[in-house]
Amino acid sequence: MKKKIIILICILIIVVGIVSFVLVKLHNNPTFYSEVYHGRGGHDIFIPKYSYLESECCFTAANFYSFRSKKELDKEINNYLKDFEYFNDESTYGYRKGNLFIQSYEVIDKTLYRKIVITY
Repeated sequence: MKKKIIILICILIIVVGIVSFVLVKLHNNPTFYSEVYHGRGGHDIFIPKYSYLESECCFTAANFYSFRSKKELDKEINNYLKDFEYFNDESTYGYRKGNLFIQSYEVIDKTLYRKIVITY
């Protein structure tokens, strides 16, 4: 009986440790609880809530992960981009609103999660 209690306590400690670690990682991520990504160029760009910032590149791109469905994410992104002007000329294409330019906003389905790639 004592062995079972000790094993249960050890399992509980491990589970609490893992959950605590995950919650701290999510809390320390600058975008998980926010709907705004502060781009390196000083731009505030919409991101769907509960999107985890994975990486930034070259002051012009950012990658996020989300467990939300592709359909939900696409709907929110399209709703955000409807206020933007789409243009396509000889050298570039994208969405423009004021001084913010978004070249692409892509949601890639990776089976268990979705990858969101923003190029601005």
